Amino acid sequence: MRPSALVLTALCLLGVTGAHAHHDAVSAAHPEQGIAFEQHLDASLPGGLRLVDAAGQRVTLAGELGKPTVLVLGYLACRDLCPLTLEGATEALDRTGLAPGRDYRALFVSIDPRATPAALREARDQRLAPRDRAVWRFLAGDAQAVDALANAVGFHYRYDAAHDDYAHPAGFVVLSPGGRVARYFFGVRYDSGEVAEALRDAAGHAPARAASPLLLLCYHYDPLTGRYTLTVLGVLRAVGAAFLLVAGLWIWRQRRARGDA
Repeated sequence: MRPSALVLTALCLLGVTGAHAHHDAVSAAHPEQGIAFEQHLDASLPGGLRLVDAAGQRVTLAGELGKPTVLVLGYLACRDLCPLTLEGATEALDRTGLAPGRDYRALFVSIDPRATPAALREARDQRLAPRDRAVWRFLAGDAQAVDALANAVGFHYRYDAAHDDYAHPAGFVVLSPGGRVARYFFGVRYDSGEVAEALRDAAGHAPARAASPLLLLCYHYDPLTGRYTLTVLGVLRAVGAAFLLVAGLWIWRQRRARGDA
């Protein structure tokens, strides 16, 4: 497993809540504040939302649906969670046994309003195998459209002007053919059986089901230096300390049990 994937998997921040998605500068001391992936089950997305695709064509969100749809939000310059999320979602979809295009569609929407059609095409071609490109649509929109979509699905992120990047959660949303929020999948790796079930449920308009409130937060992993910010290192230290505590308690109980015996 790559170092970034290993660390990101360890960063399990529970119960993070925050403000609406926006483009304010993030606090250097607490970059994780305001980051959340709230579950807006059964919420209806704004179908008239105007976006642009990788060919430069203007489209509406409703026009991109019509089938059960996997929706991933991220940004093209991301080198941490976004590629891992997209890779995990693609692998899970490939293993569902469902037919792409017939049984489901998949959308990646950039949260960076500066994304251009050329950048969308480049990211799609770099991050997806040729066999997967047909089902995935890479889309972008202006700040108002992006915020409307992000808020509708509960995807709360923050823009860091100092580093020109975004702190954001990881995961994706399953939408019904009519644009209703049906299921959430958090993290960067997903069970293909559960994804298949979610897509079938969305197709059949089954009641939405909540997911475990697990949030992965990505912020400032530098692949060139291999360093993480103090905030991330603090979380890693806390995870390590908790592991040592649990391990020590287990060893103590094992020794006590042998002594009693």
